[in-house]
Amino acid sequence: MSDQCTKGTNWGVVSIDDKNLCMKYNQSNIIKLPLKKVVNSNTQKNDIVLQLSTDDYGENDDMLCEVRFYIPPQEQKLKQEKEKKKQENEENQISMEEEEDGADEDAEPTFQQKLQNEILTKAKIGQSSADSILTIHDVPLIVPRGKYTMDFFTKDIRFHGNTYQFTTDYKGISRFFLLPMPDEINLSFVIGLEHPFKQGQTTYNFLVMQFKKDVENEIKLKYSRQKLDEIGWKGIKEEYSGPLYDIVCEVLAEITGIKVVSPKNFKSKNGLFCLRCSVGPHSGFLFPLEKSLIYLQKPVLHIKHEEIKEVIFQRIGSTNLNKFFDVKIVYKNQNQLFSGIERDELDNLTSYFQQKKIAVRKLQDEVPHLPLDDSDDEEDDDDSRQKKKNKTNIDPNNLDSDDDDDDFHAGEDEDDGSESEGSDEPESNSRNQK
Repeated sequence: MSDQCTKGTNWGVVSIDDKNLCMKYNQSNIIKLPLKKVVNSNTQKNDIVLQLSTDDYGENDDMLCEVRFYIPPQEQKLKQEKEKKKQENEENQISMEEEEDGADEDAEPTFQQKLQNEILTKAKIGQSSADSILTIHDVPLIVPRGKYTMDFFTKDIRFHGNTYQFTTDYKGISRFFLLPMPDEINLSFVIGLEHPFKQGQTTYNFLVMQFKKDVENEIKLKYSRQKLDEIGWKGIKEEYSGPLYDIVCEVLAEITGIKVVSPKNFKSKNGLFCLRCSVGPHSGFLFPLEKSLIYLQKPVLHIKHEEIKEVIFQRIGSTNLNKFFDVKIVYKNQNQLFSGIERDELDNLTSYFQQKKIAVRKLQDEVPHLPLDDSDDEEDDDDSRQKKKNKTNIDPNNLDSDDDDDDFHAGEDEDDGSESEGSDEPESNSRNQK
């Protein structure tokens, strides 16, 4: 076992062998990572970001998910070398131009690029498209957003974008959805993942591609029929032509054996397969399916019918003041609120949940009762104002103090009537004196 650095140093020299990536300081290891645990590697500005596998850990375990290495920029050294070459060739302008052209053509990659390429090679990440069985270029994704190249290998799919690249194992795919969007132009293809991947601080449980219906393509696989049969892809054709979404769905469904789910029976008042609503501050679309609900797009939510305990309709009143209502789905000891659904969809949605034998509860809006309550309060307020007004009209000479009021009430008592009559004279005399 090699010596470990215990000085708290956070910089050193990186070395990579066939099994491990090590960063050392004075021949002592600061960090040592098995390359088989590295599932993805990206470059961001001056950083190399390594994403580590979490398959061997439980839900409540602490784990190392990401490591970042900062690489100091090398532009200054390259500029110094170019300046030296220019100074050496000032006497001969022609030779100087030739050497500058040669320097541009043979410009060496930076240390960051070299290290990134070495990590990708040793960790077997991001194989070239030449090694793939099928390559599809410029696939538009909206989660995560960007255009990616899809490379199909024997065990996984690898997505290559301008900034990020990530890998999805076929065994880690759990479900497919093909959803027609309300614009009637685009189709969203949703891939559910058993093991989500991470980009920066964001975790993705779903991949969402968006295709246009009228975009067609012709694709030819790089393997022959014999090779496809050898790797177990007997149902895969050697050539495909037609809409791009249809090709991607057919290939993935055949490889994984997972059926592609699409909405069928539910339709809104406008004849669409979805309802416009919001989750928090983000607007999206809720698709009621045969066995589940799925919401696009931020965040992507999938709720199975068997997990739903109760559906609560909120802001439902007898007046027409509310043009929208909310739906709260209670499931798995939690709840999810879909707000801002048009009131015209209430009957459709109620019938949908009842057909699926899901408990539905409606909360009546209290707004219609507020005017009656307010009127009662106003009457009480009017009575109190009238009493105050009557009190203000009483002669102030008769309201000198609280004692006078007590004497007045005492004088009304039948038992003490004589005493009260005798006590009025001194009081009146005192007032006259004043």
